[in-house]
Amino acid sequence: MHTGPSTTTSPGTGPQRPGGGRGMPLLIGGLAFAIVFLLIVGATVGYLVLRPGSGGGDPTASATATTESASASTEQTTEATSAAEEERCWSPDQTRSSKNPSGKLRGGGLEMIPPKGFDDRTDTTQANFVTDASRAAAKVEGTWYSTVAVGKVEWQPGVEYPGDRDAAERIFACLVSNSAIWDGTSGRSVQDQVTEPVTVAGMSGYRTTGVLHFGQDKLEKTDGTRIMVAVISTPEGPSAFISDVAVGVTEHEEAQNTAYDSLTGLSG
Repeated sequence: MHTGPSTTTSPGTGPQRPGGGRGMPLLIGGLAFAIVFLLIVGATVGYLVLRPGSGGGDPTASATATTESASASTEQTTEATSAAEEERCWSPDQTRSSKNPSGKLRGGGLEMIPPKGFDDRTDTTQANFVTDASRAAAKVEGTWYSTVAVGKVEWQPGVEYPGDRDAAERIFACLVSNSAIWDGTSGRSVQDQVTEPVTVAGMSGYRTTGVLHFGQDKLEKTDGTRIMVAVISTPEGPSAFISDVAVGVTEHEEAQNTAYDSLTGLSG
C-alpha cells in the first residue's frame, strides 16, 4: 500500500484535461473557415464555367459567321432571281439605227443591193433575234411575198451569244416554226437543211439553207419556200442576211442568190 501525502479535492470539482477550457471556440472557428473557403471555391468555379464565351467560342465571331452566311444566302437568291430565263425565239425591239445608202439596203454591219422586182420596202423583219433591219419584197400572189433582208443580230439580254453557227440555225428554226408567217398552209416540213461556213467580203460566218415544204396550201404558184439565213461576224457585231423566196418562181429564187452575192460590209 502507498502511504504518500493526502490530496484534498473541492466538492463538485473533478480532474480536468490539459487545455480543456479552449476547445469549443476553436471548433467553431474551424467550421466557419471551411464554409468561407467552400464559398470562395464555388464562386470561382462558377465564374470559370459560366463566364461569356465558355464552351461556345467567341460570340462576336459566331455573330459574324451568321451574318456572313445570311449575306451569302441573300446574294445567291438575288443572282438566281436576276438570271434571265432563255426564250427559244426571242425578239428584240424593231428599232432602226442605220440609214440605207443610195441603191442599197443596210442593216447592222451588212449592205446588199436589192434584186430587180423587189420594190416593196420595210424597216422590220419577221425573223427573231434581228433588229435594225431593212427588207425588200416581191409579190408572188395575193398576200404572199418573197423577201430579202439584212439586219443586226441581237441576242436576248442575260443570255450568252452562242456563236454565228448556232445563231444562224436558231434564226432559221424560229422562222420555220412561226405559224403566223405561213398562215394558210399546213403539214409543213423542212427539207434539205444545210449549215456551212461562209466568207462575205473577207468576213467569216455561217449560212443555213433549206426548203419549207407545205403539205397543204391555197397557193397556185408555189408549194414551199426556200429559206436562207447567214450570220456574219462584222466589225459592227454579228449581222444577218435573211431571205425566203417562193419555190418554183424562178426569178425569185435567182434573186435570192443575187442578193446574197451582193453582200458587203459597210461602205462608209
